[in-house]
Amino acid sequence: METILSSSNNRKKTLKTVLLLISAFFVIQIVVGFKIASLAVISDAGHMLIDAAGLVMALLAISFTQKPATPLRTYGFYRAEILASLLNSIFLILLAVFILYEAFQRILHPYEVNGFPIIIIASIGLGINLIGVRLLGKVRLDSKRSQDYGQEKFNAHIKEDLNLHGAYLEVLADTIGSAGVIAAGIIIQITGFYLADPLISIGIVALILPRTWLLLKKAIHILIEGTPSHLCHEEIKKSILRVRGVTGVFDLHIWTISSGIHALSAHVVIMDNNRGSAILQEINSILEKRFDVTHATIQIESYHQSNNI
Repeated sequence: METILSSSNNRKKTLKTVLLLISAFFVIQIVVGFKIASLAVISDAGHMLIDAAGLVMALLAISFTQKPATPLRTYGFYRAEILASLLNSIFLILLAVFILYEAFQRILHPYEVNGFPIIIIASIGLGINLIGVRLLGKVRLDSKRSQDYGQEKFNAHIKEDLNLHGAYLEVLADTIGSAGVIAAGIIIQITGFYLADPLISIGIVALILPRTWLLLKKAIHILIEGTPSHLCHEEIKKSILRVRGVTGVFDLHIWTISSGIHALSAHVVIMDNNRGSAILQEINSILEKRFDVTHATIQIESYHQSNNI
């Protein structure tokens, strides 16, 4: 237990450090971007915001594994992660629409920008991204070496690692955006080709929008308690029906509490009440091992002729 908590605390400390660096530079970058009227810099700031969102989600995931549920919040604060994703996605889409509008306006009516400050600010951004990649890479390596005890802690640890891996990939991908902005600044500074600024910004938005749209769809799908995309309602129902002694399944609901944590509820009809406990245990085992559903509520019903299955 102490090993798990120590590992999680080390990850939290590293994630907070990287988040502080990226968040602080995001503010600087967005302010400087508007001041020097560079869409490429503003676009890269949007990419930085995605990195910050990924780090926040990773931090929330680690915090959630250390906080027990309460009678007031029986699922804890897991949905806070989804709400953060939703708000972040909406903001990024609005920012992307603004950047695209301004970019096409500047293509039609070229706007003179200074390439030197673009190079400077993007170079600092690239350096921060590389520091973030190094720190997150180190904590991912340390995570692989840590030992886990118990299935529940193992599942929580896997969720932490997935969020950590996602944050690492986001920061790694942003280094490409920063390199593109540096290239735009160099082109503008050397050749005076001012269209490089809106063209690079369109390219960065093209990287941001698909991921943002997927994140928005996922957040909405979870909030309306839709069936997880990787789980098939009918397949789960058939798996339960294959359990010996089960004659029917109704009111089957499957939903996601937070990313990587799924729940299920159902009424299961059985022929022999004496086998109720054994059947329930077998169903829970199938749900956990085959479908990775660890939060299941199964109501056992006795079979009689009036059952409407």
